[in-house]
Amino acid sequence: TTRITAQEEVQGAMVVYSYEFEKDQTPRAVSFSVQKNIQTQMGYTAYLQGTVTEHDFNMQNTNFQPSDIDLIKHIHETCSALIKGESTEKPKANDTKK
Repeated sequence: TTRITAQEEVQGAMVVYSYEFEKDQTPRAVSFSVQKNIQTQMGYTAYLQGTVTEHDFNMQNTNFQPSDIDLIKHIHETCSALIKGESTEKPKANDTKK
């Protein structure tokens, strides 16, 4: 089993993706969490999180803003591409094998 944790910055938010897969397979699910740098607080704070599978998109959002729609769409597209094994520029990965 290969486990991947990758992150990227999108629209001022830090998005972390986590998934695992077996050799010659694609992941069944990708979990994600988003932290935003809120100006009234120090550093990044948890903002939204969820899981994407081939047929589901589950998300918890603590403070939805209309401007989040593009961010959420980007996350969904990235996770879906990983699950489908499509060639895409992946976020910088720090992988570990177990």
